[in-house]
Parts: sequence; C-alpha cells; structure tokens
Amino acid sequence: MKKIVSSLAIVCSCLFAGSVFDYDQWAKDLQTMIELNQNKSQTLAGSDINKNMVRDDVENYIKDKYKDDEFQKIMFLEAAKKLQQILTLPKQTSKNIHLKLDKQLLQVYTCRDYIIYKHSDVDVEKELEEKAEFKSKVLNTSSRLEAYITHKRIIPFKYQIPSDKELKEQKNECEKLYSKIKAESKKTTVLSVN
Repeated sequence: MKKIVSSLAIVCSCLFAGSVFDYDQWAKDLQTMIELNQNKSQTLAGSDINKNMVRDDVENYIKDKYKDDEFQKIMFLEAAKKLQQILTLPKQTSKNIHLKLDKQLLQVYTCRDYIIYKHSDVDVEKELEEKAEFKSKVLNTSSRLEAYITHKRIIPFKYQIPSDKELKEQKNECEKLYSKIKAESKKTTVLSVN
C-alpha cells in the first residue's frame, strides 16, 4: 500500500513539477465539454453513440421503462427509429418518402396496440399516456417538435383504410413478430436461470 501511495505521489509531483495546477482552467475546460455535449444532445439529430438510429436519451428511456417487456421495448425502439428518420429528413425530401415513413410508423404503433390489447387486460388510458410520454421524449425540443409538425403538414391529411388483404397481412406479420420475440425472450430467460 505504501508503494502505491508513494508511486502516486511521484507521478503527481512529476505532472505538476514547475507548475501549479490551474483549477480555474480545469473547471472552464470541464464546463466547455459539458456544454458541447449538451448542445449536441439538443440538436435535431441528437447523440447516437452506438449508431442504431435511436437517440441515446430515447434509447435509455425505452430500455429502462420496458426492461421487463421485450415486445414493447422492441416496438418503441422501432418507433423511435422511424421518428428519428422523419425528424432528420432533408428539406427537399419528397412527399412520397414522408408518407412512406409515416405509414411505417403507424404500422409499428398499430402492431404494438393490437398485441397489447389482444394478449393482456390493459388500461387504455394508461396505454395512451405511455404513448404520449414516449412522443414527449422524442419531441423534447422546439426544433424536433417543429420538424415533426412540418412532416405532418407535408403528408396528405386523409387516411386510407387498408384493404382487408393488407390488414390480414399486417396482422399476420405482427403475430409472427410477437411470437418470435416471445420465443427469444424465453430462451434468454432459460439461459440466465441456468
């Protein structure tokens, strides 16, 4: 222990030999780094360290809130990806791309709702609040909210009900996805217990 302490003392004295540590400069540098990090997280795109197309703050929120519900975690992460794509579209993006992304986002929400309402006794008010809370996390700055409103203004304000065939296909895809997630969750649970 004495060797470690004396080694640290030697390293510290070498680092600061001939100069006094400038705590004020250190504090200013630290504050600058914090501000740069905060400014980046406040930009339209935000911070996405793992490059999975979900902002870090939103990803952390989803993973924490739905740590015990793999299906909802996956669905909200997918919704966050679609919203991030929508928010960061270049200004000259065509109406068709806006419409395509909006439909994909709606399919994610619809699948989530269908499974949640089908497979459990849910409190509808609570589910609506959770979706609103999720959107408030994604659209948490004025520039992000404005980008989303701009997107909604670009797409036509008419809802086309999918055909029976399309609805059946979407329902089947949703059921397959849910079954796959449940099966993978069971495997993970079994592995962690053993």
